[in-house]
Amino acid sequence: MTTHEASSQTRTGEGRLSPALLVGGAFALSTVLSVLMHVGQIVFTDADPYSPSGAVESIVATSIVGGAGLVLALAIALPLSRDPERARVGAIVLGSLSVVSLAVFWSGAPAVLGAAAAWLGGLAKGSHPQTGTARAFGVVGLVIAILVIVATTFGGIVGSISR
Repeated sequence: MTTHEASSQTRTGEGRLSPALLVGGAFALSTVLSVLMHVGQIVFTDADPYSPSGAVESIVATSIVGGAGLVLALAIALPLSRDPERARVGAIVLGSLSVVSLAVFWSGAPAVLGAAAAWLGGLAKGSHPQTGTARAFGVVGLVIAILVIVATTFGGIVGSISR
């Protein structure tokens, strides 16, 4: 691939993820993966799943909070994605929500909200290119999504090993 072809791909968005893959992937790699790790804990260990802060309680909490994050992200992003000016506002709102929701990082909600902010911030295939604050919140959202996915994956693995 020549330099001209590579820069052409970047400009047209061919090298970017689709919004569905971006947001859905963030949900799958954070919330769903966390739930599956807790299910694995029930199946493969002899730890009491019903103890306080046990696997069952974690599955319920992660499912509720992570699912609510997905619903909120889609409820904001889908209607705003069609208009560039409204998408700009949506990127800022969703980016802010991803930062605020870091307190519940274990649920995956910040990853989904951050991925939706990246979508509206112009970082997904087919999204409206944004500049300034909207683009910055899109980048912040993408970074939060990646960090939450890494924390969920490696935190779950380390937690499983140390038990």
